[in-house]
Amino acid sequence: LASPTTHFVELAQAILYRGAGIGVVWKPFLALALIGSALFALALTRFRRTISQMA
Repeated sequence: LASPTTHFVELAQAILYRGAGIGVVWKPFLALALIGSALFALALTRFRRTISQMA
C-alpha cells in the first residue's frame, strides 16, 4: 500500500471506467498526495544537503 502506483490505478480506473466523482475517489487521491508529499520532502532534504556540501 506504500506504492503510489496502486492508488493511481485505483483512482484512474474509478474515474475512467465508472465516471466516479470526488466523493468516491478522495481516499486514493489523499493517499497519492501524502505519498507524493513525503517523497518530495525527502528529495528536498537530500538536495539541500548536497548543495550545502558543495559550498
